[in-house]
Amino acid sequence: MPGLNSTRAEAAQRSSHLAVESYDLTLDLTKGEEIFESKTIIKFSCNKPGYETFLDAVGKNVISATLNGEVIDTASYDGESFFVKNLAAQNELVIHMNGLYSKTGEGLQRSVDPVDNEVYLYSQGETAFIRKMYPCFDQPDLKATFTLTVTAPDHWQVISNNPVKEKIDLGEKKSKWSFTTTPRISTYITALIAGPYYNVQDEYVGKKKVPLGIYCRKSLAEFLDPEDIFLITKQGFAYFEKVFGLEYPFEKYDQIAVVDFNWGAMENAGAVTFLERLLVFRSKVTERMYNARANTILHEMAHMWFGNMVTMKWWDDLWLNESFAEWSSYLAMVEGTRFKNSWTGFNQERKNWAYRQDQLVSTHPIVSDMKDIDTVAGNFDGISYAKGASVLQQLVAHVGRDNFILGLQKYFTKHAFKNTTLDDLLYELTQTSGRDLKPWVSTWLQTAGVNTLRPALEIENDTYKSVAVVQEVPTMPAGSTELRPHRMAVGLYDLVGSKIALRKTVELDVAGAKTVVAELAGQKVADLLVINDRDLSYAKVRFDDRSIATLKAHLGKIDDSLTRALCWSAAWDMLRDAEISATDFIDIALAGLPGEDDIATVTIIANQLITAVELYSAPSKRDSSRLKVGNAYEQMLRAAKAGSDHQLQFARNFTSFASSAEHNDLIKELLDGKLSGLKVDADLRWTFVIALAERGLMDKSALAAELLKDNTLTGSLSHATALAALPTAEAKSDVWKSITTEELSTSQREAKIAGFMRALHRPLLTAYVDPYFELLMETWGKKSYEVASKFVMGMYPTFVTTKETVDKTSNWLNTTGKDGQDGLRRLVSEGRDALERALRVQAKDK
Repeated sequence: MPGLNSTRAEAAQRSSHLAVESYDLTLDLTKGEEIFESKTIIKFSCNKPGYETFLDAVGKNVISATLNGEVIDTASYDGESFFVKNLAAQNELVIHMNGLYSKTGEGLQRSVDPVDNEVYLYSQGETAFIRKMYPCFDQPDLKATFTLTVTAPDHWQVISNNPVKEKIDLGEKKSKWSFTTTPRISTYITALIAGPYYNVQDEYVGKKKVPLGIYCRKSLAEFLDPEDIFLITKQGFAYFEKVFGLEYPFEKYDQIAVVDFNWGAMENAGAVTFLERLLVFRSKVTERMYNARANTILHEMAHMWFGNMVTMKWWDDLWLNESFAEWSSYLAMVEGTRFKNSWTGFNQERKNWAYRQDQLVSTHPIVSDMKDIDTVAGNFDGISYAKGASVLQQLVAHVGRDNFILGLQKYFTKHAFKNTTLDDLLYELTQTSGRDLKPWVSTWLQTAGVNTLRPALEIENDTYKSVAVVQEVPTMPAGSTELRPHRMAVGLYDLVGSKIALRKTVELDVAGAKTVVAELAGQKVADLLVINDRDLSYAKVRFDDRSIATLKAHLGKIDDSLTRALCWSAAWDMLRDAEISATDFIDIALAGLPGEDDIATVTIIANQLITAVELYSAPSKRDSSRLKVGNAYEQMLRAAKAGSDHQLQFARNFTSFASSAEHNDLIKELLDGKLSGLKVDADLRWTFVIALAERGLMDKSALAAELLKDNTLTGSLSHATALAALPTAEAKSDVWKSITTEELSTSQREAKIAGFMRALHRPLLTAYVDPYFELLMETWGKKSYEVASKFVMGMYPTFVTTKETVDKTSNWLNTTGKDGQDGLRRLVSEGRDALERALRVQAKDK
């Protein structure tokens, strides 16, 4: 039966018989706090007269409906699907509904700003949530034009995909907004954003003039920096128009910061929504956050071509959206903006995400079998994004950049405002390059797992007699025999004075189990030999013993930031595979961090050190490891330049490792602003407050006083995290009850989970292992995907890192959860994978 979890088979059945012409949608947003009204007129054809089908329509109730002028009985409406019978060749369906505002960021979200009690709305349609705003055929290949009319309070702004056609004052403090008609687009990228948003306007002038807008809540207006956002936006338009060969395909471009958002951003055509903290910085942030913001802006902009103008037929080809947007955004950052070192961050952050995902039991090919929407939702992961982007770099090298870009331009021109599959893109690339891409597609896109590359060295008299690259099959999926072709480089680096500098690099094709690098025979043995130099391919890499010794003492001395990132990444992966111990990794990291000037790398290594200490260190060494790292961060903090990004980042990270009375005193001093150059603004203050609360050094009354100093939406969320982080059984019980029984917003839930799951509170968290497993089936069955998945992932007992927790997970998977939905079983299995890996790595740290 149709329902919230649409299937590929149902979608294919509908699109084989239907072609949608247009949606004329009228919404009334003045009906109160719970509901809104929608009236939708859908014009569509059917090639099988008499055919029966259904619309995706999630709401409170259907008020009335007609098909071709005939009244339809609405008594059978089940709250999720609306059935229509006896279709004609040409049809006009009119459905009048009461819709329900969302509190989970799915459909039409309604949030209230506690600063001024103003209401803010935004829609979220991907993957199949727009059906919660209006009835539709909610699948990507039934494209149509959309014409929107909205009644709203007269002090609101209303934003949609297309420009405003007309605004009329209706009296009674209401206004009616009408918008021009869109080109043919998919339902999931239609958009409505409404509320008293503050806005700034500008214009891009390129192949055509594009009106630009930036919107945020009124209470955040003072923190908006539109100049930099507009700069990146204009640079992105100029770059993409040049590379893609086509002008921007829509009529205007708005970017809106919204609250209670589940993702980083959403590429609604002409009206991109952003997780608020990614677009508006209310406190000082490091350059890494400006880089992240630019990346997000450019990623969503790339979607205007990849995904919005040309759209995959079904979600099997999700990579045609996300992998291309990921790759395009980094390319644009490096070649079109000030962020020239962005591939360094890609290696450290995004690619490590892909490597982790690709080694789980749930790994899947880039081109995946998306049988239903639940499966799709689970595959917005490191494989669809970062692995796909990495593999695209290989494809560019395989066919040649000029051929690749020309193929894209032909693809866009031929399929503008249509739907495509993988074969459509491959055809154009084959035509422009003259290469048969089927073997490449088979190994890179249609198989899962990541290969490992190791050096095989023969050395005589401090000279390489032979250098070879040995390729190993992926460890996951089990039984894989895949050995892939790689276009990559091997580099030799030497310690020269106080720097490690490149001596020689050789680019070559690596294939099969062993590839000899003939050009390196006779070279003097290097202090550091780097496989996959310049990070050209997608593979885990390993080092010889001499290189590992060099990294332990000198990693921070490597000249090139991308090479350093590659070495950092490889060292991290060696730890995760238990090829080095947590103690070894900590030594490498603490040797390298003081000399690391890339702030993205500094940030990421801190997060890896948290995992190394709290999950990968042997339990008997955990406290001493935490103290060791805490002492090192104290030294780096005190040595950092006043007011620098490093000082700010070291101050934040220090709180994760503070583990002595002296450390606690330093946190209090930092909170009181006693470190020269460190500005303790609202967000940094909460960092210190939460750290003190976690250690039992602030009580509820002290936290209440802190909330009074920052009584904003962000402040209230930080306060919720601090309360949840109190180290008492009462605090944990209160949070558990709230998360499992109350209707919370997305941001409230995330804030409470963040406070609840504290590594220092292992003894308190043990009591919630059994209740967690007892609630899994009920939570997945009754809650929306976003709510349920956040609970399953966020509350998995990771910090109760014992064999007993692994056994309880396996027992649930084999008994109670045996017949659970695939998405639920996948997330629980991934939690077990991470825990089993932690135990293996701990065993190395003896």
